[in-house]
Amino acid sequence: MPGIPDAGEVERSWRAAADEVGGHYGLTPRQSIPYIRVATPGHQIVLQLLYTGSGYRTSVRAPFHDPGGLSLVITDESGLGAFFKKLGFTQDIEIGRTDFDDRFLVRGHPVAHVRRLLAPPVPDHIVAQPFIDLRITGALFGESYPRGISEVVIHRSRIVRPTAQLVGLVEVARALVTRLDPLGTVETTDLEELLTRLARPRGRVVDIWSGIVLWDGDPPRRDSVRRLGERGDVKAVPALIEALGDPDPALVVDAIRALDAIGDPSAVPGLVRLLGRRRDHVEDEPLSDHAGRALRAFGEEALVDAVERALAGDRTGLLEAVGALREPAIEAFMRVLDSFDLDARVEAAVVLGELGARQALPLLRDKSWAMGLRTKLADASRAAIDAIEAQASLPRPASAAPPTPQSAQGATLPRPAQPRGSGTGATLPRPVDEPDARER
Repeated sequence: MPGIPDAGEVERSWRAAADEVGGHYGLTPRQSIPYIRVATPGHQIVLQLLYTGSGYRTSVRAPFHDPGGLSLVITDESGLGAFFKKLGFTQDIEIGRTDFDDRFLVRGHPVAHVRRLLAPPVPDHIVAQPFIDLRITGALFGESYPRGISEVVIHRSRIVRPTAQLVGLVEVARALVTRLDPLGTVETTDLEELLTRLARPRGRVVDIWSGIVLWDGDPPRRDSVRRLGERGDVKAVPALIEALGDPDPALVVDAIRALDAIGDPSAVPGLVRLLGRRRDHVEDEPLSDHAGRALRAFGEEALVDAVERALAGDRTGLLEAVGALREPAIEAFMRVLDSFDLDARVEAAVVLGELGARQALPLLRDKSWAMGLRTKLADASRAAIDAIEAQASLPRPASAAPPTPQSAQGATLPRPAQPRGSGTGATLPRPVDEPDARER
């Protein structure tokens, strides 16, 4: 890759632009090429140089949440393109501003959304550029965004040096993503907005060429969970319980604390399931410890202590402590089978056998095979499988089904003798009377 022409001038102008837009100037970790990153809550705007084989070009990328699937292309038109535009051979959306409409070809849908998007000050920033190619599209260059995430992409076919033009490119992207995804940039305490932000896609996307983080969906979701806990609104409890199953450990801990603060007992089963999530650590503690503290606050000390004792080999009182929370407790012990603690995994297999956990059979069968080796976990898993299958084959108690009309009348069973003179026994043979004592 050839060196950047006038590298010193590029560095000075890009550093000045970074200071003006409140961004960070740096060199890409893999190629040592200048970039500017502007971070806002929920958005990353990255301005960088890309080498195309024939030279460098300037690119701006700004991912955003786009559940509606907006499409937009804005290109400078000249020569033959402008001729076809005037003849109406290409789709064009006009915004009612002459200098913009005469110069740019705008295509996209929904049309009404595009017009709202291009309201001031966005056209001012676009017109200030000597040339621009702007698109809203899915991920470029091989990255894979979660479903519902698109990005604003702006290209210039050369190295942009003037500070004012660099600032203008960043401002175009910032104005668009702020308008497209306001929840990503505005702090809010509104319940519905917080729940909407929490429901957005999670994960992280890194530029495959530079190693720069383009999009990180986790921080705004964590912030939403913390704010929901501060609100203390029980309407948020179902969403917070669902968040307990999130792959992001930090968000799960925030959800545990939010549920603890709200104090709704419907959170208890979800917290019990987390007693088995021992692999993920936050603040140097496994998630199971965070969940255990919350459960103690809900009055479930006996259950937490019984689970901990069982994983240490003492199953005394476990069944009584589990009680009505048997199913989430089983899920917790199933999670322990995938932890790093071998001794706890062995004890979890034993417990699942004693609980008769049929739903754990596929997992136990997987753990029972150790490539022909004799291991404690494989032995415990096979013993648990035998115990569960033995319980499953026991005869079931007779059903207490209500009697049918026929059986209720006793038509197929011998009837008991009825007292003399009763209406129901009138057709039965009467017992022989004892002779009168005077006739004997």
